[in-house]
Amino acid sequence: MNLTIICASYTGTTYGIAEQIRNACGGEIIEIQSKDLLSRFVAFMARHSPGMNVRDTGSQPDNIDLSESDLVVIGTPVWGGKPVPAIRKALVALTGCRGKRAVIFATCGEKAGTTLQVLEKDLAAKGMIITGQFSLSKKEIEDGTLVAALIAKVQEEADKA
Repeated sequence: MNLTIICASYTGTTYGIAEQIRNACGGEIIEIQSKDLLSRFVAFMARHSPGMNVRDTGSQPDNIDLSESDLVVIGTPVWGGKPVPAIRKALVALTGCRGKRAVIFATCGEKAGTTLQVLEKDLAAKGMIITGQFSLSKKEIEDGTLVAALIAKVQEEADKA
C-alpha cells in the first residue's frame, strides 16, 4: 500500500500530525510551502511575534504525481476559515489522482470554517473520493483523542488497499 501525505505547516502543528500518521501507517510526506506574497508576509510577521515559531521548510512542487499512491492524506492549517494558499496551489498540481481515496484534515485554533468543504470540492473536481474528514482544534490536538481517530481512519483506509 502506497500512502502519500501532503501537508503545509507554518508552525509545525500540521506537520507533527502528518508525522504521527506516517509513523503509524508508513508512507511519504510531501511538505508544501507557499511562495506567495501574503504567505511570506504572514510568516515574516509571525517570526517576529513573541512565542511564535514559524518553520521555513517544504517546497512548492509544480507537479505532484499520485498515480502510484493508493491512499492520500491532505492536511492544512486554517487561515480565515479556509485552507492555506500553499495547499490550494498544491491541489492544482495534483496529477494521477482520479479515483484515488483521500482523508483530509485541518488544524485550527478553534473552528475550521469552510476549510474541509473547500478541500472536498477541490479534490472532487480532480476525481478523488473523500473517505474521511477531520477538523482538529488546538484543544483536540492536545487531548489526542481526535488525532488517534484520524490515524485509525487512515489505517482503516490503508487496510482496504
